[in-house]
Order: sequence, then structure tokens, then C-alpha cells
Amino acid sequence: MAGIKRFITYIYAYENGTKGINAGFAKVEIRGNECRIEVHLRGTPIRMGMDQVYLFKVEGGQMLAFPMGEMRMIKGSGDYGTIIKADQIRGSEYSFAEMDGMVFAGEEGAIAMTRWTEGKPFAVKTENIKLWEPPRFDADEKEAEELHATEMPMRNIFPKFVWVDTWERFKNTYPYFTLPEDKNVECVRIELKDLRELPRKYWYLGNNSFLLHGFFNYRYLVLGKLEEDKWFIGVPGIYQQQERVMAAIFGFPEFMTTDHINQFGYWYHTLDE
Repeated sequence: MAGIKRFITYIYAYENGTKGINAGFAKVEIRGNECRIEVHLRGTPIRMGMDQVYLFKVEGGQMLAFPMGEMRMIKGSGDYGTIIKADQIRGSEYSFAEMDGMVFAGEEGAIAMTRWTEGKPFAVKTENIKLWEPPRFDADEKEAEELHATEMPMRNIFPKFVWVDTWERFKNTYPYFTLPEDKNVECVRIELKDLRELPRKYWYLGNNSFLLHGFFNYRYLVLGKLEEDKWFIGVPGIYQQQERVMAAIFGFPEFMTTDHINQFGYWYHTLDE
């Protein structure tokens, strides 16, 4: 039938960048602007827990990855399906036609991948996955334009006290606490919707799969203040090696321990002023 494109692509497990066993397949069907993706994994090294699903585009020798969702793995097997717009991958400027394949990142750094385009080889490793993020506002360029146009001092365009006032409002509105071992770290408990109270350039965190996973597990997030007026977003969780890998991929590379017995604490992402 005209206007329909279908194909099947096979998925392989990878260990230390080396291609291993066949781990399943994906079926793709494109009808007009609707793209249906169906994935079946069997006998993979991704044994238990959640498997992160991405479409990717090879860029600069890395996999520029677009989060599609999560697939629950049981004894190395899992199934996943989604429908997306073919002309716009998850709100990005990229279309499905620009994608090179799919990659699956599981616990303890386990990776499976399929690639349906030809091109130069690249290392299939966790550290080679670069997550796509929405374009950020270029403050320096915009400030320069406004300064030239209005001849106003830069401090009057984006005054520092606005961020400080926002923090004080959060402290007076939300549950406030300090970390038990460090009185210099102040925190407030917030919800997912409260990210919209932060500067617009941080709204993209509301689509971050790692942050969403932590929020739906614990029902809260943390906005925190370090020494010297440094702020961060914290995701509650347990320190484990597999969580460390996933946290780093999604932009939360640091961990603050608040309970050494249970290894509970917060994976955090620092915020620029």
C-alpha cells in the first residue's frame, strides 16, 4: 500500500563495545506521519529492572540518544511499543528518517543495540551515549544584543537577586530541611510541576527519564542550595552501581548520602545562575 514503510531490524547485545549474541528484534511501520515501533528482547544481559529505550543518531562518533521510554526486563526478556510522530522525534528538530538505530541501556552498564543504516563504526559503550537536550537559551548572545539596543548595564537585564528571591519563596512555601551531616546544604521538597517555577532553561528536566523515574518512586524531588549560592535539583534514590551509571547518562552524576546504612540519598544536577 502506498505511503506505508515497514522493516524489521535485529538487536544484538554488546559487552565492552564488542558485538555479542542476537538479543531480539524491532519492527517499524511508518504510515504518513505516524511511526509505530515494536520491540522484543530475549536472552539479553539486561536481566532485571528497567531498560531505557532510545532512538539514536550517529553524530561526532557518538550516539545522540532520544529517550523513548522504559521497558521492564524479567530474566533478560522484555517487550515495548510506542507510536511517535515521524517528522519530529520527542519535540526535537530531528525526524525519524535521520535516526540510525535504537539502543537499550540497562542496569550495570548492559547495552543492546540495533542499527539500520550503514556508516563508520563507533564504540557501543555507556559513555558513548550522549542524550539529546532541547536547545538552551544563549544568554550571553542575547544579553549582548539587548545591551547594544538599550545601553543598559547587564546586571539590570538579568539581576542576580531574582534567583535568590525565587529560592526564598521556595523555602517559605515548601517543606524545608538541611542534610543531617552538612548544615551548609539546605533543601526543600518539591513536586514535578514545581520545575516550572525555575528559569525556563531548566524546564526540559521535566522530560528527563531518570528524574521522572525517581519522582514516581518517591513522589518528590529536591531543590537544594550548596555553599556560595550554588543550587541543584536532587532525585531521591539508593546508591548502587547500576543506578550510578544511569544517573550519569541522564545528567545526575553526583550523589549525596543522607542514610549510610541504607545508602539512601540524592542524585543531583547543579544549576547555573
